[in-house]
Amino acid sequence: MSSENSKPILQYGSLAAWPYWLAEALNALGHPSINVIPEETDVHDLDRRLPFHEAICNASAPRAVKFARRATFLSSIPSRFSLVHYHGSHLLRGSLHHMLEGRYLAARGVPMLISFGGGDARIVEMARARNPYFYRAADPARDDRIRAYLKSISRYVRFAATDCEMAEYVAPYFDKVFVFRQPVDLKRFDFKAPDASRPPVFLHVPTEPKVKGTEEIEAAFDQLRAEGHQFEFKKLRQLTQSEFYRELSACDVYVDELRCGSHGVTAVEAMAAGKPTVTYIRPDLIEKYPAEMPLVNANPDTITSVLRGLIEDPQRRASLAYESRQYVEKYHDSLVVARDMMDIYRQVGLPDG
Repeated sequence: MSSENSKPILQYGSLAAWPYWLAEALNALGHPSINVIPEETDVHDLDRRLPFHEAICNASAPRAVKFARRATFLSSIPSRFSLVHYHGSHLLRGSLHHMLEGRYLAARGVPMLISFGGGDARIVEMARARNPYFYRAADPARDDRIRAYLKSISRYVRFAATDCEMAEYVAPYFDKVFVFRQPVDLKRFDFKAPDASRPPVFLHVPTEPKVKGTEEIEAAFDQLRAEGHQFEFKKLRQLTQSEFYRELSACDVYVDELRCGSHGVTAVEAMAAGKPTVTYIRPDLIEKYPAEMPLVNANPDTITSVLRGLIEDPQRRASLAYESRQYVEKYHDSLVVARDMMDIYRQVGLPDG
């Protein structure tokens, strides 16, 4: 291995811990990688205690200290890392990546790639045109900020790797957009055969209730309960990641979200645990996913009938459980994703070993 390529690949950002699991998988395959996050904090009011390798600064540090530490870390990247893979974030905040950070790294020959998580790239005008259930009202000022950010970061980060929905928003700005599937560490998810001898347990853990369609999900379960159906519905928040995994293992069906139109990491984790998973996939995106994707598609208009069908059909729940685990093993196992990403990194400019 050359001295250049012995430097680790930087996975920068958090995004539901997928950069950490990607780094861990790369390490397992013999490709050094480190997940660095800006600071030890979580989104909104959550404290999921997501794993990472390094944090640049403490969340309580003064703003000037945070900036200084980020700048110091940026200056260390060319000598310390072989490639930067941004995950929904970059070091110096704002939409002027090209003014300093991108220019600095590009001038020193550091290959760069970016992946997006949703709100960091989703253009509301486009999302609303394609998705009648989208959760955001029209927001031209926000869309302008997103476009400015994409224009800025793509000045020097010429490649993106993201899912099929995000690709629609970002493709005009990058030389090439690669397919990226959210990685999960399958060792963390034990498959348990579904128990059809008892009423099914449904779990819903909304990070953002409005985004997830929690109100419509609760109303659907209220109606089904009034109809006399037997089931248990658990809505939980403020869970650490390990607590969430325990609850996930104990449920029979995971109900994810009804308004985004594409799936995120949580849906993959639920499938990894062998849980039939209810979420909304836009009709125009379905063919862009692998044909055997077993997600149970539901939107605010169909959620009641979809849940009713799952309650009444234990055999379907059982089939979906096995299909879900097999799907994640094939497409989202972190080792599978890491191998695919190494091919992409070489195309982006990772030095050969």
